[in-house]
Amino acid sequence: MKEYCIKPLLTGWFHMNWGLIMSPIAAGYFADLPVFMFLIEGEDGEQIIVDASYQHDHVPKFIFGPHRTPELEVPEVLKANGVDPLAIETVIITHLHHDHTGYLYLFENANYYVQEEELINAYFPMGYQAVGGYPDEWIDLVPRFRLVNGDFNLKEGIDLIFAPGHTAGHQAVAVNTSRGRAIIFGDAAYLYGGLAKRFPQQFYEVVAKGGVAGKELDLNDPEVQEVLSRVFGARYGGYFGPSILNPGEIMRSLAKLDLMADIVIPGHDPLLTRMKIIPDDYDLE
Repeated sequence: MKEYCIKPLLTGWFHMNWGLIMSPIAAGYFADLPVFMFLIEGEDGEQIIVDASYQHDHVPKFIFGPHRTPELEVPEVLKANGVDPLAIETVIITHLHHDHTGYLYLFENANYYVQEEELINAYFPMGYQAVGGYPDEWIDLVPRFRLVNGDFNLKEGIDLIFAPGHTAGHQAVAVNTSRGRAIIFGDAAYLYGGLAKRFPQQFYEVVAKGGVAGKELDLNDPEVQEVLSRVFGARYGGYFGPSILNPGEIMRSLAKLDLMADIVIPGHDPLLTRMKIIPDDYDLE
């Protein structure tokens, strides 16, 4: 089977209350977390883009706190990584939130792969979903959308995996590499801590920095330990993904993706900034 590598492309940062989105027990977790695009490269030089970062003026600043330095502007990042947007033929959209659609317009000759359920719901979102969207960024591109329904084999070595919950039509991207199947989780998991049973240390770090009114928790406190043990013992225990739309669906999606993945690539984890090429730089169990 054809093998690929994946390059996380840092394109800026959001400073926000990530814990509030991820889980009530980490509601004080304020952090600067990175916003990525992903470049999939084949052995033959083929390039595929996953997601398209954000435009600063299209993001509610009082919620997300977006910021980037000049070298992190998307056209500069693409140039630095040898990507000519006009030469890209395939763009995969995990979901239609504004930090994933901001620069889709750069890829003038590409087809965009998105779940049909995502398009329907993003055009007229429910409640808080509207905070995450900016349809003007992609509405004119819909004629080039290639709509997918459920799991889909894009090509040899690359599959789109239906993983709803964060949004109605969210999808992950499974990529065959020299070290097995790497899955770009999109926003099904913002952080490695979102898969607590696989990455318990990262989970505890997030929870410790949350807690009541942002005060750091003492993880040795018996009450804290008892509560966390209940979290791990619950249905889909130990999963800790972001839930804006449907908590039950996100837990099921995380369980599904975790079972499939040899290599986990969350949507916004700072650890990815040191992984320039995956799988070469991937050193997590």
